Amino acid sequence: MTGRAVVVAILIALCAPGAARAQTIEDRQWHLAALGIATAHGTSRGDGVVVAVVDSGVDDTRPDLAGALLPGAGFGSAAGTDGTQDNDGHGTAMATLIAGRAVDGGALGVAPRAMILPVSVGAEGDKFTTTSVAEGVTWAVDQGADVINLSLTSLATLTPDLLRAVNYAFDHDAVVVAGTGNDGDEHVGAPANIKGVIAVSGTIEGNGPWLDSNTGPETVLAAPAQRIVTAVPVAVVDTGYAEVDGTSAATALVSGAAALVRARYPDMDAGNVVNRLIATATDLLEPGRDHATGFGQVDPVAALTADVPPVERNPLAPPPRPSSSAVPPPAAAEGLAVPPSDGDAGTRLVVMFGGLGAVAVLVAVVSLMLYRRSRVPRAPVPVVREIPPPSDDFWRSDRF
Repeated sequence: MTGRAVVVAILIALCAPGAARAQTIEDRQWHLAALGIATAHGTSRGDGVVVAVVDSGVDDTRPDLAGALLPGAGFGSAAGTDGTQDNDGHGTAMATLIAGRAVDGGALGVAPRAMILPVSVGAEGDKFTTTSVAEGVTWAVDQGADVINLSLTSLATLTPDLLRAVNYAFDHDAVVVAGTGNDGDEHVGAPANIKGVIAVSGTIEGNGPWLDSNTGPETVLAAPAQRIVTAVPVAVVDTGYAEVDGTSAATALVSGAAALVRARYPDMDAGNVVNRLIATATDLLEPGRDHATGFGQVDPVAALTADVPPVERNPLAPPPRPSSSAVPPPAAAEGLAVPPSDGDAGTRLVVMFGGLGAVAVLVAVVSLMLYRRSRVPRAPVPVVREIPPPSDDFWRSDRF
């Protein structure tokens, strides 16, 4: 579903009949149990790790992220200059999956004590240029980001500026995580196809592959990608919460797992963090690496506790380069697939989200549509401190 937002019909019961209390947003986050996050938090909660969310911005008014945001920046067509204006909701959703604080019954992130570095690379939720993404990645590295979350993908293979920015991140000991995309195609575009990047596909409840994931030999890990509950700005969705489908969400969950590992092993370099996540993944399909789920679904508990021998470098990366200062010709550069022969189209490439692929609003009575391109302002609503019980009547939203 690269470049498309689809609202799906969904029925959400926020409180089971006879329940003693209203169900919280955290209770609706099935992926937490699937990944063993409660157990993982007994070992690490991501304390102090800086995760850059290079996206549409991160709303600094969400209570779910209270105290989690560092001063950010904006590039390209970003709304504002500090990374905290999110007219689309995508970046806020990803940041919450990584570091949500579960404030007042809200959403919990995989690494709730990590710090989010908001890097907005476009005001429009659908379209970013590779230039703005590359600038955002480079800036984030210079601010000391330990993990860089790229919940976005492109149809083309690569451009030199994006390759240079990612290699710059590797040279400065950052873990880079990116989504494979949501078209269900055998194609992994940039930046996920750059060697050394953790390319993330999706899974569903029960650990089966999410069939809308893009796949290919570049796939490294998988994580939950369907009906993932997270927070969004109330200016986008009145309730402040939504369910999302897509490898964007899966990418954020893996970034959260990387933050847990970096906090647990503060002296471990990025290459060994990547190796630990790979070596401890739960194999889902045929033995070994496969195109659909890579080495398997990320397992935060095993990544934190297993005995994993150290490696000399990132096992996904090509042999060390003399320097990343010179930009190699695209067709010959290490770490990328051969780009399409369409002249300089790569520099004009529109980068699509790796997925706010499907959205359904969490409300007690109705499901509202999340129009990702809408600029119509909505009046703010009070923060819901407790999720109310549902009525007997539910609405289903239609695809559009």
